Amino acid sequence: MRLSSITLLICIFGCKQPHKHDIVNSEPNIVPRVSYDEMKRSIIGKRKDYAIRFTSYPMLAKKENINTLTDYWVNAIGNDLYSKWQNTSWDFNGNTTKPQQGAIACGYFVTTLLQAMDLKIARQKLSVCPSSAMMKALVPKQPIKNMSYESFPCFCDSMDHFGKGVYIIGLDFHTGFIVNDGKESWFIHSYYVRRQGVVKEKIRESVALRSSKTRWLISLTNDKDFLYRWIHAK
Repeated sequence: MRLSSITLLICIFGCKQPHKHDIVNSEPNIVPRVSYDEMKRSIIGKRKDYAIRFTSYPMLAKKENINTLTDYWVNAIGNDLYSKWQNTSWDFNGNTTKPQQGAIACGYFVTTLLQAMDLKIARQKLSVCPSSAMMKALVPKQPIKNMSYESFPCFCDSMDHFGKGVYIIGLDFHTGFIVNDGKESWFIHSYYVRRQGVVKEKIRESVALRSSKTRWLISLTNDKDFLYRWIHAK
């Protein structure tokens, strides 16, 4: 089936219904004492600070500066924001913007965290469109990596090889972040199984990743154009 056909199924079905025997081991995080609103204000301030520090594209594109931005995104998505959203319920129609209140579907989870990073996006539109369309909207010049033909162990090895960063992955009927923190690769997503909601699990232990026949990937933090648009957004 072509990429466009499969992604249409993602748009129609959102996140597939739970399988009775699927189990996930979520990775607990220590919740920062600051409120969610305070955290988002801090992210806005940090983005504006980066805009002052990295005024030009060539300056941002320096390896040490890309590493700085990558470290920030990895910690913000993989630790700080996740810690607030952890265990927030999943629902097919969930679109809450407040962690621990209401429920959130997988696509809305991705776009809500991107919006919390002060990324200027059309949240609702990107949340319900095919994951490939969301990816192309975020990184229009970056080819989507089709990793569907790799065995699951090879896929996991590839994620380790790609290195530290924040990625978005599209599965058969699901989507979420993969965060490589330099030591381990984590799948962070709003999980449909038993309506568990927002979890963080090692990719090698993820039933959702293992069972999906489709795996498409983009990198946010390895895309210089994406980072430049982010820090200089008005």
